[in-house]
Amino acid sequence: MALADIAYLAYVALSVSVVSTIEYFWHGPRLPRWDLKFQLRRDIMHRIICRMVPQLTDDSTIDSLDLPKIVHDMRAKAMPPAELKPEDGVYQVIGIPVRDVPIDPREFTVDEKSNNLGEIAVIDAGTSNKLGALYEADMRGPGRTINCELVVASDIFSDKQHEAQLECRPMHAGEKLILYFHGGGYVIGSSAMYRQLIAHISRESSTRVLGVDYRLSPEHPFPAALHDAYIAYLYVLQQGFDPSCVVVAGDSAGGHLALSLTHLVQATKAPMYGGLVVLSPISDMARDSDSCVRNRRFDYLAPQPLASPLATARLFYAPGRRMSRGLISELSCPLVSPARGQFTNFPRTLVQVGASEVLADDSTQLHARMAQTKHPGSFVLESYDDMLHVFHVFFDRPESVQALGSVGRFVKDV
Repeated sequence: MALADIAYLAYVALSVSVVSTIEYFWHGPRLPRWDLKFQLRRDIMHRIICRMVPQLTDDSTIDSLDLPKIVHDMRAKAMPPAELKPEDGVYQVIGIPVRDVPIDPREFTVDEKSNNLGEIAVIDAGTSNKLGALYEADMRGPGRTINCELVVASDIFSDKQHEAQLECRPMHAGEKLILYFHGGGYVIGSSAMYRQLIAHISRESSTRVLGVDYRLSPEHPFPAALHDAYIAYLYVLQQGFDPSCVVVAGDSAGGHLALSLTHLVQATKAPMYGGLVVLSPISDMARDSDSCVRNRRFDYLAPQPLASPLATARLFYAPGRRMSRGLISELSCPLVSPARGQFTNFPRTLVQVGASEVLADDSTQLHARMAQTKHPGSFVLESYDDMLHVFHVFFDRPESVQALGSVGRFVKDV
């Protein structure tokens, strides 16, 4: 991070803190469960995020947008890799050679089966062609590697078994593994940025966690991240982990990716994993949810409307493309908007959300769709009052402790 960026962040922190503190003591906390520290953190994060990118409402300036530069600047101002203290855990960088993971491209053929809800096919012709093209590019290219980090919490790390624990292979029959996808709106983020959160999940679940650095947009739009997630899952199985012992998890965009991967695994008839955990997930890319407006003054996120060319959905799926009915239709595909898919054969799922976050409706409506299946008890929604997007990263908050503990119990029960 450049010196100018550091100076700017210091200025923002100081100026926002003054205004926020006066508001807190004059009007009281913005929400009942907020203390001053929490409100200050929210306000500082919100100001920084709002200044990271232009705030647009339509396509009037789309032809003059320099998307690569905008995203480059966002990444330059993003959080650096998180330090992992020895008392928290250890990690090992692992590379997945994509050519070594066998994929049958026929798995990506068009799914023309419909269900009684009249939903669109999971894999449509456009997605089938894109996935097939990504596979062919991997086979023809010089050899690509998906970088990952295997994180082991200090509570379960053993000096006697450290070499085995830092290899992505089961140490005994029936060992569980969490496959984790980080957040970041599909344009920023890495497993390194989320080491502390991943280590907390590893500790609470007593389980090793493999974080995946999937490809990001706009350089690699949909379905590149999904393709990487699918390869990562097949790699885990290739290493000897039983599918029923694997839990797929993710936060925000990573939660979206975990949901989309589950739909893809269903469609390709690959072995289904034992559990799914999504924290504040994006679940519907084809609409602006009411909570984006209702909770905007509470959450630190500042999502742009779908009409904006800088909306998460459009940067993820079709960067630089103008809004149209055709684009809305494509965004409705279950691999892009997983809440619109079929959940009959989904694994046990835990959904956690902050009740005051802008994506609150994504979780509640996702769970409502899941509850329409024959086994609604397999899908659990936990909503935490007054909490924000991925509140789990506020580790000193009791809600974070409670939610991460619940994640740990869920994984242990899989």
